[in-house]
Amino acid sequence: MQKLLRRAFSGALWLNARATRSARGRALEGRVLTPFFVRLTRRIRGRPASALDGSLEALGREWERLLGDRRYARVTEIDAASQTVYGEITGRCPLRGSGDVDACQRLMAYDRGLMAPHGARFVVLASQAEPGRTTCQIAMRPALLPASDLLPAHQRVARGRAAS
Repeated sequence: MQKLLRRAFSGALWLNARATRSARGRALEGRVLTPFFVRLTRRIRGRPASALDGSLEALGREWERLLGDRRYARVTEIDAASQTVYGEITGRCPLRGSGDVDACQRLMAYDRGLMAPHGARFVVLASQAEPGRTTCQIAMRPALLPASDLLPAHQRVARGRAAS
């Protein structure tokens, strides 16, 4: 069953990634595919074994649980001072090396959709879409807290292009 789920997830990821890169596909991806895959993931994974207590640790564990494989995505650090959970996604992304960090931002609506019901803000700090990167670096923080110190990858790359 796990192997089947991994293949289905990979296929859905490829489909969503492809859709995010075309003008027509963006509407389908944003309005239909991503919301469907968020609901499907929540149905497959079920509810957490215990209620989330609002802690950063619980938030990180829930993200790992929803994605289903710590070899694919895992929490790397919990910074209590900044109230931030950091993680990385090591699973191969269909956008890897494409340079299309804007498509990555749209594709990561899936993770944002998974974490929003838990009151979390989800930010991609570094993207596999950036040339030479093999992992994504992410941050999660309670949505009620400011996050101006967390610069999303698509904005950082755009600033770099503008400065060039």
